[in-house]
Amino acid sequence: MVAIPENVMAAIKDQASVKSLTTICAGNRPHSIVAGTIMALGPETMVIGEVLMKRTSNNLKQNPKAAFLITKGMESYEIQVTAKDRLTSGAIVDQMNAILEPMHMHAGAVWTFDVVSVYDESAGPNAGKKLA
Repeated sequence: MVAIPENVMAAIKDQASVKSLTTICAGNRPHSIVAGTIMALGPETMVIGEVLMKRTSNNLKQNPKAAFLITKGMESYEIQVTAKDRLTSGAIVDQMNAILEPMHMHAGAVWTFDVVSVYDESAGPNAGKKLA
């Protein structure tokens, strides 16, 4: 595992950033979703609430390798991860559902991921540079 740099953590926490997750299906094709439940539990752990993500969850069960993309304007970061756990109860699930409750949504589970690497994918001279 590697630690997400502070500037990338700030981008993850920024409510104005767009967050997506890409998984790989059984036929080796990418599948991407945008999700408001993408967060970092800490610098080495990403999470996503399982809300309306049947294909994504199925993909993660078959292939734990995935990537998050965090974007705001010209700034963008790819966080490569490996799925660790699919939690259906406990404190993390309760916290996720407390966040979703005002939107009348519910996560049936929360996926946790170990961070493998972090890349700068911004539109600029550092595009493609490995940060962690």
